[in-house]
Amino acid sequence: MTAERSPFPLSLVVERGEFKPANAVTLSRALLIAPIFVLLWAGLTTAALAVYVVAAATDLVDGWLARRFKQSSAFGAQLDAVIDNLFSVAILGFLALAYPSLAARQWLACAILFGGPILYLAVSWLLTRRVLMFHVWSAKAGAVLLFCLWPAIAITGWTGWLWLSAAVVALSRLEQVVLILRGGRDLEAVHGFVAVGPAPKP
Repeated sequence: MTAERSPFPLSLVVERGEFKPANAVTLSRALLIAPIFVLLWAGLTTAALAVYVVAAATDLVDGWLARRFKQSSAFGAQLDAVIDNLFSVAILGFLALAYPSLAARQWLACAILFGGPILYLAVSWLLTRRVLMFHVWSAKAGAVLLFCLWPAIAITGWTGWLWLSAAVVALSRLEQVVLILRGGRDLEAVHGFVAVGPAPKP
């Protein structure tokens, strides 16, 4: 007998009747977006940044919890990817409020950093009829730079972090397009030039 699926939204944190703390931590990242915006609108930039650091740290904690309790699942990975994309878009809003002139002065870097991943998702869909998000090392490096972008600018005062992040993210997406064009479908690929075998059956 299969376990009855929990009703939404409980189903986001309960799978097969088992509570998944990793999923709850992942969801907390999304829930913290609104308080960060509220604090920024109120002019409490330091408090907003502190909450942001907590929210960004949950991206490390949820993966650790999933491995610690041996609760990794396809649904948990998809939920994490969706929340990461939502949080990434929110980062643009955070930066625009924290540094009003930054987006205007470095609009091209912002377009590459925040628009590139969306363009990549569209390209991956057109090429494969699937949204493929590979775990290549460049993608991991890009995610770290993006999530650390606001604290890095706040601590160092160097806005060049924006261009550095944009360059890594752009190269990562190009690498993943190359992998797709070569027939790669293994989402756990470490880079875009791994040996590509037959595409897995759906």
